[in-house]
Amino acid sequence: MRLLRIIFSLCLGFHGLLFMVPSAKALPSGTVVISQLQTGGVGTGTAGQEMVELYNNNASDVDITGWCVSYSSAADGTASSVACLSPPDQVTKLLLKSHSYVTFASPDFATATGYRADGAFTYSGGISGTGGHVRLLDGAKNEIDKLAWGVSAVHPETSPASAPAGGKSLQRNSSQGVLQDSDNNAQDFAVVSTVLHTSGLYELVVDMCPNIDSIQSTVPVGMVVNEQGNCVTPPPSDVCSNISEVQVTIPSGLLSDGQGACYVDMCVNIDGLQIGVPDFYDRSDEGICVPHDECDNLPGAQYVIPEGYMRKAVHDCRLDLVPLQLTEILPNVAGSDTGREYIEIYNPSDSWVDLLPYVVKTGINADKVYSFPAGSKIGPGEYEVFYDNMMKFTLVNTTGRVVLGTIDGTVLGDTGIYDSPDDDVAWSALGDVWQYTNQPTPGSSNQPSLVVEAATSGAETDLASCPAGKYRNPLTNRCRNIESDASVLASCESDQYRSPDTGRCRKIVTATATQPCKDGQYRSEETNRCRNIVAATAPAPCKEGQERNPDTNRCRNAPATSVPDAAFAVQPVKDGIKTFVGWWALGGIGAVAFAYAGWEWRREIGGLIRKISFTKSSK
Repeated sequence: MRLLRIIFSLCLGFHGLLFMVPSAKALPSGTVVISQLQTGGVGTGTAGQEMVELYNNNASDVDITGWCVSYSSAADGTASSVACLSPPDQVTKLLLKSHSYVTFASPDFATATGYRADGAFTYSGGISGTGGHVRLLDGAKNEIDKLAWGVSAVHPETSPASAPAGGKSLQRNSSQGVLQDSDNNAQDFAVVSTVLHTSGLYELVVDMCPNIDSIQSTVPVGMVVNEQGNCVTPPPSDVCSNISEVQVTIPSGLLSDGQGACYVDMCVNIDGLQIGVPDFYDRSDEGICVPHDECDNLPGAQYVIPEGYMRKAVHDCRLDLVPLQLTEILPNVAGSDTGREYIEIYNPSDSWVDLLPYVVKTGINADKVYSFPAGSKIGPGEYEVFYDNMMKFTLVNTTGRVVLGTIDGTVLGDTGIYDSPDDDVAWSALGDVWQYTNQPTPGSSNQPSLVVEAATSGAETDLASCPAGKYRNPLTNRCRNIESDASVLASCESDQYRSPDTGRCRKIVTATATQPCKDGQYRSEETNRCRNIVAATAPAPCKEGQERNPDTNRCRNAPATSVPDAAFAVQPVKDGIKTFVGWWALGGIGAVAFAYAGWEWRREIGGLIRKISFTKSSK
């Protein structure tokens, strides 16, 4: 605590020294001052005999052109100009010799004394003899000196001088040719008899160009003063020092760099001179410079390809993402659709994929955008199903479309437009073709429609007959309304017929036009379509983590029986640089605390040590 008190005392002492330095005066001592003031003559009716005198305390002459003396009452209200020193013309200046006087006097003073003053009073209101203020102002109206007298004067220099009696003057005290100026009117002035001095004011004619006829108060436009003091026309200046020969004006097509050099402006559309093409800009043959953009398809100018993007085409940058596949949708479910309509996504890569940069768009124009739920991922080679209540999307039952894309606008999959799907019929990607299937397979590979064999004539069936106006759909085995061709449907083309099952026009294909099936396929007698030949061999074993469904004979993910392993090994916690610095900081603070305690208790500790030493020595 004692050390802190010492530091605090030193700060207070230094602060006190700062405030002990006297403030600088507005004007230094020893300049032009008010040397004498008479406010009235002796006798009745002589109040108008007034005079103000100035003195040059300097060792050199002073230019006092345009200087004035002003007067205000003891209350120091509005100031009035008493007299000013105005030159006869613009080329003449008024100078006051060193240690000499200049005087202003009223007409009554001049008449009474016969004294010819340097300037006549223009103020007719009269200067009060009991109290007032007279100020000396330079040409810029800056206050040079001030004299206040009388006990009622409110703004003197420190204290007002005594009011002079009639015929007497307030005269500034002098010492060895220099008038006293302590900024205290009471100390600097004394009441004495008026003394008239010889004037030291003279005129100085300033001719800026002695080599030109008539007096020039300023250097004429287009001319300069040479070393001999004459005004001459300067030689033409070279505005382009980096070009051979003198360039009086900047050549066309060039700009000055402001340092006397001229260059071609490489970018005429950018303000200022561009000696070279700026960084990250491209220049056209016409001199137009635009920001360099690696990715025209992204907003703003991309000087380099952004992290996580790759160039797909010239100036076209796309996110470097796994091309996920849109594989199946279920737009129409029997009964309530909520929580049952779905979109299926497949990951063809051998790594996990985070769905954050992917989006799903719905609607015929794909104008409704949906993001995947936070934290959604797809494992390698897996199908992932997203239901409508998970992503809040809606698949229209009549006509619609689904698009899988990325946030940068890349399209990864497009279902195309589906039209009036039946209940529980999926719109699936089978090969490169999107088609309906009555076998929805959410979470696994797609399957074509299961063909329902027509019942043989006379065979028994458990299905009831469809009501009048309806027929049984051979694909779904459900009753559907029979639409009237005459009232609703247009006639089919000459080579087409209307299907009684779907009500759509179908093209009649002759037997000769049928293409042979591929290897491993055969043509179905019922549908006349090619079907895969099922091998008699046993199916391939399922992948690790999957099992074969006894009902469908397909592989499906086996239910987890234990907690899955983490995707990364448990790492030990290491001390970081912050921990290391923290221990050093704690140790440093402890050392400072012990040192400070030792300093504060040094006398007590010393006494204790001496006491212990004395005890040992006494034994």
